[in-house]
Amino acid sequence: MAFTLEPGWPQSLREAFAHIGTVTSPSVDDIKIMALVEAASETLYQLSAKGTEHPGVIQILHSNGAEEMVHARRAAQVVGLLGGGAFEPPAAEDNPYLAADNLPVTPITPEGLRKQAQGEFGGQALYESWAARIDNPQAAALLRQNGAEEVDHGNRLLAAAELLEG
Repeated sequence: MAFTLEPGWPQSLREAFAHIGTVTSPSVDDIKIMALVEAASETLYQLSAKGTEHPGVIQILHSNGAEEMVHARRAAQVVGLLGGGAFEPPAAEDNPYLAADNLPVTPITPEGLRKQAQGEFGGQALYESWAARIDNPQAAALLRQNGAEEVDHGNRLLAAAELLEG
């Protein structure tokens, strides 16, 4: 069943990325939006992997993508811990942020992968700032875990760039 965006929420994936980048103290709705973005990111990584034939790079992109869905599920847990009720990130076919034809897929070049890595490193800083502003220690720990894995994603993307240059 398709997920319906709430009134006032970003209506596209690009808008959602921009929105979460401006949030300093997240609401339950902000964390739901983040869960949708993280779930959509799994598909973005899968689509990006189609842009290369390098098996090592494909493996890295698929690994990062699978972890993005783990991040979405953790964000959904945070929603529950903060009193937002049960929330489940939708499957790709039900995620409204994947409905557009112009998804932001990273070009699979060393430069494109390095730029994407910087975005992942920024994700760590965002999750850390959110965790610092949440009163629930368990929810904060889940956000910090996502942030630590964003660093792993960035480091893998840097390794993928090196593979392409190798």
